[in-house]
Amino acid sequence: MARPISEHETRRDRHDAEMKQHAAVGQRISMARLLTFLGIVVFGSAGVSQESGTWLGVAGGTLVLFVGLIVWHARVLRRRDESESRRDVHVRHIKRRTGEWLELPESGTAEAEHAYAGDIDLCGANSLCQRIDVSHTVAGEATLARWLSSAAPLETIRARQTAVAELAEQLDLREALEADAGRAHGERKIDPAPFLSFVKLAPFVFGNPALKLAAWLLPPTVLGLYLASVAGFVPPLAWLIAGGVQALLALGTAGRCAAAFQLVAARRGYVEALQRMLVRVESASWEAETLTALQKRMAVGGKPPSAWMARLDRWAGFAELYTQFPLHFFVNIAVLWDLNVLLQLERWNEDVGEGLPDAFEALAELEALASLASLLDGDPSAILPDVREAKTTLEADGLAHPLLTPEARVANDVCLPAERGAALIVTGSNMAGKSTLLRSVGLNIALALAGGPVVASRFQLSAVRLRASMRIDDSLQRGASYFHAELTKLRTVVFESEADPPLFFLLDELLRGTNAKARHLGARAVLAHLLDHGACGIAATHDIALAALADERPHVENVHFTDVMLDDEMVFDYRLREGVVRTSNALRLLEMAGIQIADVHAADTDAAQ
Repeated sequence: MARPISEHETRRDRHDAEMKQHAAVGQRISMARLLTFLGIVVFGSAGVSQESGTWLGVAGGTLVLFVGLIVWHARVLRRRDESESRRDVHVRHIKRRTGEWLELPESGTAEAEHAYAGDIDLCGANSLCQRIDVSHTVAGEATLARWLSSAAPLETIRARQTAVAELAEQLDLREALEADAGRAHGERKIDPAPFLSFVKLAPFVFGNPALKLAAWLLPPTVLGLYLASVAGFVPPLAWLIAGGVQALLALGTAGRCAAAFQLVAARRGYVEALQRMLVRVESASWEAETLTALQKRMAVGGKPPSAWMARLDRWAGFAELYTQFPLHFFVNIAVLWDLNVLLQLERWNEDVGEGLPDAFEALAELEALASLASLLDGDPSAILPDVREAKTTLEADGLAHPLLTPEARVANDVCLPAERGAALIVTGSNMAGKSTLLRSVGLNIALALAGGPVVASRFQLSAVRLRASMRIDDSLQRGASYFHAELTKLRTVVFESEADPPLFFLLDELLRGTNAKARHLGARAVLAHLLDHGACGIAATHDIALAALADERPHVENVHFTDVMLDDEMVFDYRLREGVVRTSNALRLLEMAGIQIADVHAADTDAAQ
C-alpha cells in the first residue's frame, strides 16, 4: 500500500517549522555577533588609549565570545539549510501525488531515434522521468533514463524489484539522501565530471621524485638557514639564495597547481554533498543483494566512504587557500603550500582515484532505484509486476496511465493471448482514449522491464522488446514529409521483428500521411508482417476495415472505445470494450466546431459502416 499523502504533509510542515526556528535563532546570533564585534572595537580602543590591561583583557574575552558565536552561527545555518532541504523533498513528493509534478525540473534524455521513448513520453518535458525522478546527480538522472529506455535481463529485473521494495519502506533514508544532495546544488544536479577529470590527470608532484623532495625539504631548509644566519653561523646570503630558489619554484608551479585545484574547487558543493550521501549509504542496513552490492562498490580500496571522503575533504579544504589573495601568495612562497597540498591530493588520487568512477556509478544506480521506489511508495495504484520467461505476453487488470493522478485515471483490463502473433486492434471515437491506452501500456511495460513498479492491480508480462510508432516528427528542416518520417519510424518497429525476445509493438493510426486506400493497404501489410514474424502488440486505428484481421487470425482481437450523447453533450467514459466500435464522432465534432453538415447522424453512421 502506498504511503498516505498526509505523512508527506506532516513531514513537510515539521521541517518547515524547524527551518523557521533555526532561521530565527540565526538572526539573533547574527545580531549578537554584530554587538560583540562592536564590543571588541570599543573595549580594544579603550585598552589601547588608556593603556589598560583590564580593558584589553575584556576585549580579548569578547573576541573569544565572537569566535564562539561564529561557530554556533555556522551550525545553526547548516541545520536551517538541512531542514529546508528536507522540507523541499516532501514538497516535491506532494506535487507528484497531486498532479503538480509538471512544475518539477525536466528529467532524462533519450536518443532522437529511440525506438519508443518519444512516443510514450518517457524522457524530457511532461514525461515519466520528470514524474518519478528523485535523483540529484547527473549520473543518477542518466541511469534512470537508461534503465527505462532499455529492457534489463530477467534476473536483473527481479533483483531490482527486491531492492525497490526494500527502499520503498525506507522513507527516512530516501529523504536523507535527497536532502544531503539538495543542500549542495539548488536546482542544478551534481556533476562529478570535473573532479573525475582531476582523477585522470597525470600526477605532477607525486610522479616527480625531485619535485616531491623539493616540496618536503626546501621550506625547512630555508627556515634552518635563516635561523642559522640570525645566530651568526652562516652568512645571510645563504638563506636568501635558498629562499629565492623556493620562491621561483612556488611561482613557477602556481599555475599548474591552480589548474588542478580548480577541478576540486567545489568542495562546498558536490564533494561535500557526495560525502554526505556516501556516508549515509555506508551506515544503511539492507538485505537486498543489489543494495548490499552497491554498498560494497562505494568502499574504495577496502575503505569505507567515511574514511576516504574525509581525507579528500580535508585536503580539498586546504587547496581553497589559492583563492585567498594576497594571503595565499605569501604563504605559498614561505612553505610551498600548493606543491605540498597537491602532493597529498595526488597521493589520495593514487590510493582512491581508480575506484572512484565505479563508486559514483553505484551511487547513481542507488538514486535510480530510489526513484522507482518513490513511485511504488507514493502511488496508491502501484505494484511490482510479474515479469517472466513464459509466454504470458501481457495480462493486466486495472492498468492506468502513470502520469495521471489517481483521481483522474480510468483503469482498464488489457489482455493479449499468450501466443506469438497476438494483437489487439483498438477502434473508437476521436478523443475516446485510444492513444492514452497505448501510452499507458507502453509506460508500464517500460517500468516493468526496468525492474520498477507499474500502475495496475495485476500485471503479468513476458520478456519482450518494446517498439512504438505513435508520434511522428514531420521536419521541414530535414526535408522529410510526414509520410517519409513515419516510414523511417516504422523501420525501427519492424527491424528484427522475428528475433527473441518477441517484439511488442504500439501503433497509432498507421500511415496517416497518405490517402485512405493506400493507408488501409499499407497498415494491413505492416500488421501482417509483424504478426507473421511472431511480434505481438496493440494497434489503434480509425480504419474499421482493419478489424477484419480478427476474423482471419486466431490470436487477434478487437476492442474499442466509444462516446455517448447526453443532453447534446458528448461524454466519454474511457472504458475499453470488446468488439468493433459502431459509431464515429468525427462529423459531430465538426458540427460542434461550427461547420454545418447536412444530416450529421446519418453521415456518421455511414462513415462507421
